[in-house]
Amino acid sequence: MEQNTRMSMDQIPFDKLEKVGISRGLIEKMEKREMTDFLNGYRSDKLYTVNAKVGDQDYKIPAKVRLQSKEDGSVDIRLHPIQRLNVPDEYLGHKFTKEEKGALLNDKNLSKTVELTGRDGKKDNYYLSIDPKTNEMIPLRARYIQIPDKIKGVTLTAEQKDKLAAGQKVTVDGMTGKNDKKFSATLQVDAAGRNISFKDFRSEKQEQSQEQKADKSKGAKQKVS
Repeated sequence: MEQNTRMSMDQIPFDKLEKVGISRGLIEKMEKREMTDFLNGYRSDKLYTVNAKVGDQDYKIPAKVRLQSKEDGSVDIRLHPIQRLNVPDEYLGHKFTKEEKGALLNDKNLSKTVELTGRDGKKDNYYLSIDPKTNEMIPLRARYIQIPDKIKGVTLTAEQKDKLAAGQKVTVDGMTGKNDKKFSATLQVDAAGRNISFKDFRSEKQEQSQEQKADKSKGAKQKVS
């Protein structure tokens, strides 16, 4: 793991984490994927209870944590507490329309790619999501996400791949889940999770049951008429 990440376990500043209230044991309990992301400088998946000082008062608040490598080679920590849900008028050079603000506030996802100016001053296409746990705006360069040809046993059509790449929602039927059970779901690129998210799960039995009810309903109407 350490060879494939920006930072190694040996570089984690456990002393600084302890000072904010996060024990070494909690970090070491991270699952493999979360630890890999953590060592690559991404926010933790979980919220941790951390120490915070506001004025002269001490508080304990929930926050995500991430590692940040410094120019001198040392590693620091950054805390990301829960924020008030808000979409600014402008973000990294992009001015949001009323519809775009509504999409982010209601769905936590912009559902399309937009051109943003990164910290390096260069413009690029990004996905935009709001972290559901902290309400932070999370940008993700579109080129960092590769749309696969197949998901959960289903080969995606060219149209489905294009829509996913554009940040749009796509419904995929007949996927194979645990215990070889078939299901359908709505798929979409999630910038906050840096992956393709699955929502609105429906099992194959649920769909068949709903179709049968719909057929019976139509038949009943036909008999009455």
